[in-house]
Amino acid sequence: MTRDSRLLTVTGGAGFLGARIVGFARDAGWRVRSFDRAPLADGEGVEMHLGDMSDPVAMRKACEDASAVVHSAGLAHVFGPGAKDGSRFNEINEAGTGRVVDAARACGVPHIVLVSSVSVYGAGARGNCDETAPCRPQGPYATSKWLGELKGIERLGDAQAALTILRFATIYGEGDRGNVARLIRALDRGRFVWPGSGLNRKSLIHKDDAARACVAAIGRPQAGTGIYNVSAEPATMREIVSAICAALGRPAPRLGVPQALLKAGAAIARALGDPRQVSRQFEKFTRDDVYSARKFEAAFDFHPAISLSEGMRREVDFMRAKGMR
Repeated sequence: MTRDSRLLTVTGGAGFLGARIVGFARDAGWRVRSFDRAPLADGEGVEMHLGDMSDPVAMRKACEDASAVVHSAGLAHVFGPGAKDGSRFNEINEAGTGRVVDAARACGVPHIVLVSSVSVYGAGARGNCDETAPCRPQGPYATSKWLGELKGIERLGDAQAALTILRFATIYGEGDRGNVARLIRALDRGRFVWPGSGLNRKSLIHKDDAARACVAAIGRPQAGTGIYNVSAEPATMREIVSAICAALGRPAPRLGVPQALLKAGAAIARALGDPRQVSRQFEKFTRDDVYSARKFEAAFDFHPAISLSEGMRREVDFMRAKGMR
């Protein structure tokens, strides 16, 4: 087997993050192979392998001769009844990761990068949470990402390959289907009321910076298994909402729910069963979710380039072009 020292395989290469990884890697001089169920919209110069992670033969073909694999495929942003279906998350995020690592190991790929999430730390993580914090994931998505990390480490075993696990803060940007996009819609419709003071802080990262981080990681493989948080500098919820409102051309909302009243309402909701988990959403919105990315920045000489205001402007413009559905 003749290995191409500049061949990169990206799983989920046509997806929200994967497509940007493909683009930045191609611009950096990598020969890129995309593995996805769908073709890339902009596939110039990209070798496309259409397939599913449930197919180990197709996965192995996608890894042949590669010098690095970035596993960005995964299941996220499932709302409604499906959000509680742990089997779906585990099949894709845990078992799928195992199959990708099996294929990469069988092909002798020397470096594997797994895209994970800071959600593995759980809601108990507070302050400037770094990689030494214990993982106590809550909910099917976070649990499946944590199990996916463990599966990747287990399946790689004693193979002489580098494994880089990137735990990303909330990724937002054009095409986002998560909570940032939901917040933008609520603000655009005038259906947002401040819960609390808005001074709690959140870690976010624009998808372009997340993709650049993946390319930085493959460019500097570290020996053994390395785990890194990846995030931009944290921002307060008031700063996040203000950036969105500026992009929307709307004044920031002023009405708020006092913190004491908010906590009392959450307690009542829990006591009544809270079928819509409203209390959890309020608690999630008003807590600090801050993660230190210093370790990654030092190891890979990486610094996010997209400011909060620029990132929100891009996402708002994209959503408006799509009709703000």
